[in-house]
Amino acid sequence: MINGSDQIFRITYEAFSKFSNNLNRCRTFEEIAECFTVNLKYLLNYHIFRATYCRNDINVHLVSITGKTTVTIDKQPGYLEYEKELLNEMVPKRWSDLSSFQLPGYFYSITDEQPELWGWNFANEDRKILISVLSGARKRFNQKDITFLKLVSDNLETKLLELCLIKELDEKNNIITAINRDQQKVIEERTREIAIKNKTLLEISVLNAHNVREPLSRILGLVNMLDDEETDELIKEVIPLLKTSANDLDLALQDVINHATKDLSKLKA
Repeated sequence: MINGSDQIFRITYEAFSKFSNNLNRCRTFEEIAECFTVNLKYLLNYHIFRATYCRNDINVHLVSITGKTTVTIDKQPGYLEYEKELLNEMVPKRWSDLSSFQLPGYFYSITDEQPELWGWNFANEDRKILISVLSGARKRFNQKDITFLKLVSDNLETKLLELCLIKELDEKNNIITAINRDQQKVIEERTREIAIKNKTLLEISVLNAHNVREPLSRILGLVNMLDDEETDELIKEVIPLLKTSANDLDLALQDVINHATKDLSKLKA
């Protein structure tokens, strides 16, 4: 025959297995809150269950009051006064007198004889999770409940670590995406600048080829004529033409230089 204590333990363990399976399927913090709302009341006697989880700059606060669970995420730890004691002393604690603490309003909404606040600090390398339970005469938390509370804490910590890692990965991916997007904009801008510079350099090259080449060709032709037959009459006829062509070449060069100087100055800007 199974005694009453063993029967309760078996029923509670079956409830924990269901809770663990449901928690394992959670993919968001909202789903975790729903899982605690539905399942935690079958595992523990409590008025308020609170978990504070910290990893790097992610701080998760889970508060379950019978019938409702909320999960909030903050950049700051937001430790309550008694949680600071847990952090400093690193041992489980139980308080019967809560008058010395400043507590959130939802603590004062619970009216029960002989209220007791239990607290634990489960530290683990670069992360820590603080668990606290407010119980009372109507919902008595005792030493036997600690076994399942520790199992709940381990499962919750594992799931919160998973979601926090996913959150951190998403944030890093967003940063990488933003960097790639900015780099793409820079590449496109540089490509446009290079295209404009190439177009300007081509215009300067064409201007140089057309405007300078023509008077230069005339000068070379006149010089060749003098080489072939140098007579006084030919010299008198060629010299004015050379002067004209030289002036035309000078004007063409000045035009090219002015144009190049103006456009190259813009390219450097």
